Amino acid sequence: MGLYPSVIYDDLDLKLVGVTMKPGSENINVFLDKHTVFEGKMTFEGILHLDGKVEGEIFNSGTLIMGETAVIKGKLRVNALILNGRVEGEVNAKERVEIHSKGKMYGTLFAPILVIQDGGIFEGDCKMVAISEDETHLEGVRIEI
Repeated sequence: MGLYPSVIYDDLDLKLVGVTMKPGSENINVFLDKHTVFEGKMTFEGILHLDGKVEGEIFNSGTLIMGETAVIKGKLRVNALILNGRVEGEVNAKERVEIHSKGKMYGTLFAPILVIQDGGIFEGDCKMVAISEDETHLEGVRIEI
């Protein structure tokens, strides 16, 4: 067994606790390798690096990094998503979404910032939501097209 064991769960709610990220830290708190298959609802804090397959929901108060072999079918609610794999479903990112050259997103996306590198694919609907929930700073703003 390696440093990061493979995990297989079926119809299970998994809450990863005790993996909080220290301010300014860029260490990966949770790693699920390419042999991981997960069905259900996953909640965690910090940085999750996923190379496996997930069907269900992921809720993260940090960053989700998807490797090239990662596949998610379902709903994501994260602070930030770095996509090198494939997502089919709905993504709601509080801060930003980056679709890298090997990344593929099919579905609905809500994020204040969207970056798509050359070769990255996005097919679906996108709503660029405000970073802050307080949109009073937009009162009286007139946009002409």
